[in-house]
Formats: sequence, C-alpha cells, structure tokens
Amino acid sequence: MKNLMQNLIKLQEYDNRLQELSLQRGELPTIIESLTEEIKEKTERLNEITESISKMQSDRRMFEKEVEASKIQLKKYEDQLYQVQNNREYDAISSEIDTKKAEIENLENKIIQTLEDEETLKQELSEGEEEVKKLEKQLSEHQKELEEIDQLTREEKTRLMAEREEIAKTIDDRFLRQYERIRKAKGGLAVAQIVRGSCGGCFSAIPPQRIVEVRKGDRLFSCEYCGRILVWID
Repeated sequence: MKNLMQNLIKLQEYDNRLQELSLQRGELPTIIESLTEEIKEKTERLNEITESISKMQSDRRMFEKEVEASKIQLKKYEDQLYQVQNNREYDAISSEIDTKKAEIENLENKIIQTLEDEETLKQELSEGEEEVKKLEKQLSEHQKELEEIDQLTREEKTRLMAEREEIAKTIDDRFLRQYERIRKAKGGLAVAQIVRGSCGGCFSAIPPQRIVEVRKGDRLFSCEYCGRILVWID
C-alpha cells in the first residue's frame, strides 16, 4: 500500500508539471481559435459581397441592353409619329412613346442604383479585406508564438508523458480510475499532502486519528471535505 501511495504521489507530480507546461501556452490556443473563427466568418461575408457585386454587374449589363433595345423601339415610334393619318393613330403612338420613355427612365434609374450599391459594396469589400489581412497577421504571430513555446516544452513533455505512463502501469486500475476521477473534478489535484494537520488541497483540518492512519500507510484515505486522496510525506 505504501508503494501505491508513493506511485500516486509521483503520478501527481508528473501531472502537476505537465499542467505547468500546458499553462505556459496561456490564452494563446483560445485566441488562435477565436481569430480563426473570426477570419472564417469575415471571409464568408467577403465572398457574399463579391457574389453580390458580380450579380449587380450582370444585372446592369442586362439593363443597359434593355435600354438600348427600348431606345431603338422609341426611335421607331417617333418616326411613325410623322406618318400617322388620323388623331387615333397619333394618340396610340404617343401613348407607346410615353410608355417606352417611362420604361427607359425606370431602367436608367435601376442602372444608377446598381452603380451606387456596387460602390458601397466595393468600399465594404476593400475595408473587409484590409481587416482580414490584419487578423491573419495577428493569427500568424500568435501561431508562431505558440509554436515557439511548444518547441521549448515538447521534449520535456514527451519525456514526462512516457514516464507518467510507466508509473500509471504500476497502479491498480481501481485506484487509477479513482485518481483520474478526482483529478478531473478537482482542477488537476487528486493527491493532497497533509500539511500542518490540514488537507493540502482544501486546507480543511484533518482529525488527529485520521492523520495517524494516513501516516501508517496501510490503506488509502480521502479528505472528508474535498474527496482528495490524502498522503503523508516525511
């Protein structure tokens, strides 16, 4: 049982150091994830803008063709106006001319509107592209910083994980599961040393008799307040 306690203590020491190495990464992983998502969303918006601009240009070309066709038809009506034989024909052609002029005016207004809308979207596109460039630069800098940290800690982390695995193999599955469950629930600290009569995890006072039992090392005891495995280190 004392060997079990010693191995649990070693396991906790390995996990403590691995957690320290992980903490060296700080908020970088979260920042990188956030920037990546923001860039993705903004890029999707830029693609939508580009598609809208393309559609506006296509619509404008169509409107321009319709204007040209309407102007040709208008010219025909105007030429016919001088060839009418009576007022009824004159009124009918005049009505067609008015309709065609209104149609041309409406199309030209649409052309103007597409030009204005396109200009607005092009401005948004330009600003959006600049913003994405800045975000991509920030992302690259943070990724480089994280990679430098990982390079410095990778060798030690690999060694620690291998040694931790060897220690874990010596611990009975029942106790190992208990250790992992507590560590997950208690912020990474599953094994608590008794210090000055208190639990090193939650700092609650441990009854003297329980301290004596823990020191004997005949069985495992947990803190009745936080549930961590109690150990005594001479």
